[in-house]
Amino acid sequence: MIRLLTCLLTALALLSGCALDKEAALRARLSAWVELGETFFFESSMSCTAAVFHTAENPRITSLVDRARSLNTGMKMLEAGKPVVFAVSGKSPNAVTEDIMSRNLPQGLGVLNSGLAGVGCMTDLVKSVYYQAIRNPASNLVFVPETGAMLVLDKQAMALIYVRGNG
Repeated sequence: MIRLLTCLLTALALLSGCALDKEAALRARLSAWVELGETFFFESSMSCTAAVFHTAENPRITSLVDRARSLNTGMKMLEAGKPVVFAVSGKSPNAVTEDIMSRNLPQGLGVLNSGLAGVGCMTDLVKSVYYQAIRNPASNLVFVPETGAMLVLDKQAMALIYVRGNG
C-alpha cells in the first residue's frame, strides 16, 4: 500500500511539472513584445495555458512582431511561419479570425483553435475579460504559428491575454 501511495505521489509530482508554459519563461518571452506589469492570472496545464498580464498605460506591441494592416498581408505572414500582429482597422480579433476562416478554413481553424484551447485554463472572471477583449475593435490580435499561441492586447483594459493549447 505504501508503494502504491509513493508511486501515485511521484506521478502527481511529475505531471505537475508537465505544464505547457512556465510563468517566468513566458513573461520573459512576451516582455520583448509588450511592456508587462503585474501578472493578473496564470494557469498552465498539460493541455492549455491562459495568462493575463497588466500592461503599461499606453500599451503597444513592439516592432519585433511584424504588423499586418490587411488580412491578406497577415495571412501571408502566417503562411511563412512568422508571428504577426493584425492591425486591421475597425476589426476586432474575433472579426479577424472569422475573416481568416472565410478565406482559408484550415488557417482560420488554426487561429480559432488557439483562441479556444486556452479557455479550459481560465476562471469565469478571466473568460469574461477575454471575451470582451476579443470582441473589442481597439484590441490587437497576435498569432504565433510556431507555438500556436494567440495573444490579445486590450489597450482599453491595459491587459495582454495569452492563450494556447497543446494541439
